[in-house]
Amino acid sequence: MCRSYNCLIAKLRCGYVKMNALKESPGRQLAYVGITAISFLALNAINEWMFLRLEHSPGINWVFLPAGIRLLATLLFGFAGFVGLLLASFYLNFHHFAFPDDVRAISGALAGAGGPYLAYLFAKHWYNLGPRLKNLTAPRLLITGILCGLMSPAFHHAFMWVQTGLVDWFALAVMIAGDIVGIMFALYLAKGVIKLTDPREVEDYHG
Repeated sequence: MCRSYNCLIAKLRCGYVKMNALKESPGRQLAYVGITAISFLALNAINEWMFLRLEHSPGINWVFLPAGIRLLATLLFGFAGFVGLLLASFYLNFHHFAFPDDVRAISGALAGAGGPYLAYLFAKHWYNLGPRLKNLTAPRLLITGILCGLMSPAFHHAFMWVQTGLVDWFALAVMIAGDIVGIMFALYLAKGVIKLTDPREVEDYHG
């Protein structure tokens, strides 16, 4: 894979190590929760501003940039990332989106936060990532991203099926596409930032 992805993975590992070393600090954990929640809400606002015309229905868009935060937050912050995503989802579902009832709002928040966290746990177990995201390679990062993009929509519509007995398959497809596009955007954006800020990457680029 491209060296930029290798640099991205190395920086993810480095960030994970630094944060994991401070996991005993409740203040740090609260900071990770806050960073995740604020980043998710901010990116959701940007997504609505840029891609409102691509919206299928409230909360379902052909491009959903906040899905990238779901992947990065769970990889870097673990459970604290899950909590931040859950709080942000609760806020949006109860104060921003128009859900028909509280059960749908709660189940949507659980799906939006729980899906990425379960994808992270699956990748951690399946790939034996270890305490320093050991064995995280570029293909595995992409696979984890795609899995993250699949699980949230699948859980969301599974909750809807349990409640209503119906599944909107087209909405499910739109949600999956939007999440995966958002995650890929986040990965490519991180890759581009690294290429611009890492002198070794700039040298390789001009070489």
